[in-house]
Amino acid sequence: MVNIWRLTKLQLISTFGFNKALHTRDAKERRKLLLLSIAILLGVLMIAVFSFGYSYAMATAFEQIGRLDLLLAIMMAVTSVVGFFTTVYKAGGVLFSYKDYDLLMSLPVKTSHVVASRVLQLYVLNLFFTLMVMLPAGAVYALKVRPEAYYYLLFVPLLLCIPLIPIIAATVIGALISWFSSRFRASRMINLVLTLLFVIALILGSFTLDGNEPELADLGTGLAETIFKLYPLTELYVDAVSAYRIDAFLLFILLSVLAFVVFCTVLGTRYKAIHTGLTTSRAGGKYTMQPLKASTAFQALYRKELRRYFSSSNYVLNTGIGMVLLLIMSVSLLFTSPEQLGQLADIPQLQRYLNTLAPLFVSLFVALSCTTSSSISLEGNNLWILRSSPVPKHIILLSKVAVNLTITVPITVVSCVLLMISLGTGWADSLLLFMIPVIYACYTALMGIIVNLKLPKLEWTNEVQVVKQSAAVLVAMLLGFISLIIPAGLSFVLTSVDGRVIMLGAGIILAGLCAGMYRYLKNAGERLFLGL
Repeated sequence: MVNIWRLTKLQLISTFGFNKALHTRDAKERRKLLLLSIAILLGVLMIAVFSFGYSYAMATAFEQIGRLDLLLAIMMAVTSVVGFFTTVYKAGGVLFSYKDYDLLMSLPVKTSHVVASRVLQLYVLNLFFTLMVMLPAGAVYALKVRPEAYYYLLFVPLLLCIPLIPIIAATVIGALISWFSSRFRASRMINLVLTLLFVIALILGSFTLDGNEPELADLGTGLAETIFKLYPLTELYVDAVSAYRIDAFLLFILLSVLAFVVFCTVLGTRYKAIHTGLTTSRAGGKYTMQPLKASTAFQALYRKELRRYFSSSNYVLNTGIGMVLLLIMSVSLLFTSPEQLGQLADIPQLQRYLNTLAPLFVSLFVALSCTTSSSISLEGNNLWILRSSPVPKHIILLSKVAVNLTITVPITVVSCVLLMISLGTGWADSLLLFMIPVIYACYTALMGIIVNLKLPKLEWTNEVQVVKQSAAVLVAMLLGFISLIIPAGLSFVLTSVDGRVIMLGAGIILAGLCAGMYRYLKNAGERLFLGL
């Protein structure tokens, strides 16, 4: 147990950069880390407040039909499903594809201890999201129901067990996808396509899980049955927490812990063989001499960045799934009219809100698809190659921005056209719906590269640490959300002002920021890049 704890602690310290924050003597670096810690804390508080507000709104609706237990059911199911989605493509990097595998295997430590420490690291990463969702939901439920003391005694142990089953299922599926794709020549591309198709299939399957629309009187029962079909363990969880059933509590704990222990034991005994199978790929075909083609420095760098992007399934799925979801939702709205959505959501003026806020709705997915916030960090030990290349450094930075725009702009334009058709927007709303998300795409790409220049993470053992857990990614996401929250909040607060005026003002301000950031990269990009 001592070795497991030490390895887990070292891996978590390395992942979150605590060691550098605690022991650096550089005053400038300390100030940067302090400001970063404050920004992350504010981001966590914002997420917690949003989660509490969302849970409270849902609880108010469920209170009217007498089914407050559905709040815990939905939040538990959402936590498990989201954790499963993210772990499918994250588990491979954390458990198998990390740089210090040879170093860890050479240590005088049992292989099972190494495996246990890697699985615990994955568990801690998933537990953080679980706490951010379930603690506010549990607090709202306690405020509404005023439960007995049993509730609190049962809630905490069950909370710690929620991520276990999703981790196991996601790791097994992710490993199978990696093993199958490694049998083929284009293993990375096949791995990416299979993982993406699996996630899309689950999303579409959840939409069509229950096509029947229950009557209002049976709404609570119908919703509960749908949730229990989506994730059967939810029923055990609700029975334990809401009905204080000790048998359901013990069964949930037993299933989760026993499955987790069996998984770790089996993985520990076959770890080296599994790692070899997953990291072994088929050799390439015969090399064929072809005529050499000349191109500009920017074109060569752009193609290099594009190949780097699509060579990493973690990179693509973490930054590209937002655009995939945007396209799916845009297509689905072609078959559901705004009037029907308004009736389902009990919002008579929903179409007017959709027409006004549609640019921000699309821009939200654009903000989630920032590739530049981790593009410099992913260079890692190879950064010296770019630093020593005889190319203006702002060209290198702009090539990374161009890749981000290649990922976001085409899908954004197609989705906006589909939304224009489904919402039946007028010429003014259509113009804003087209322009605002494109401006946000430029803003997100430029802002992400600047944040990554300021907060690089060049020392990492697997790509997950960069594309999901690095400071630059968190700060860029926070800045993107703030830029969306401000115009959205103004639209709801300033009801006397036309929402299109607010959207136009936000677009002009962001366009000005984009021009300023572009000029900043051209003037200071050389100094910032060489200072890394």
